[in-house]
Amino acid sequence: MPRSSLLPFIVSGLLLAKSAFGEPFEYIRIGDKDGFGFKSTEALVRATPPPNNRPADTNGDGFLDRNEFLPDLNADGGVAWVSDDNFDNRSPEEIADQIVECIGCTAVSRAAGSNWTDLSLSLSSPNVDWPDADGPAVPNNAIFVFDFKVAKNDIVPGSRLFFNLVFGDYDINPALIGVRFRDQTTRTLALRNQGPLDGLIQARSTVLEFHEVFTADSNGNWDGFLHVIFLAPRDPYTAFDYVELSLFDILSVEAPIRTHPA
Repeated sequence: MPRSSLLPFIVSGLLLAKSAFGEPFEYIRIGDKDGFGFKSTEALVRATPPPNNRPADTNGDGFLDRNEFLPDLNADGGVAWVSDDNFDNRSPEEIADQIVECIGCTAVSRAAGSNWTDLSLSLSSPNVDWPDADGPAVPNNAIFVFDFKVAKNDIVPGSRLFFNLVFGDYDINPALIGVRFRDQTTRTLALRNQGPLDGLIQARSTVLEFHEVFTADSNGNWDGFLHVIFLAPRDPYTAFDYVELSLFDILSVEAPIRTHPA
């Protein structure tokens, strides 16, 4: 998990993130930004026809990021639930659903969903510490909940917020993201099918209005809330790296798909 002056810890059963320096709000992130938990990418290849030697980490920086690829772990030319490509790179804290990082929060009442990250949501995965009560059988509809507080002087009212999501290998329609706000209003976000790019890692960023996410409490501080569900009822294999609410658009810096010679 990325380290900062704001680190999560547990007090009275609640996840909290505090700063001794009162930093302005930047983001709250569920799961850690760690390339789906792969510690080394040097030997990982992407799914291609023989000789199947093109790297999943297309720029060779040791980190699987958007517009790169989930690995074809058995090098059979496909990333799929029937191809021995399952992985579970979760830390004990992720399995226990305790990974949240917030820059600028005074408290995090609930941050659910890190147990869905760094894991292949595969129909053939072993049913061990599975985040869905129904086990690996489809649908594996990942759920993420943000419930947190920001001091009144640590965010500018009216600021645009971005819901950012990094995920891989979406190739079975339909798939949607449903978001619900504290006032029970909802929104549905479409996703782009990866098409022929098997195992592609994608990012999704959506603008949310300040008043949708934040409401003022009696002291003028801000209560933030967002409930997210990834609806992919037929997809037997996908994965998430992290989700976040941020002042920054993950897509604002273009990251083109890079290729290496076959």
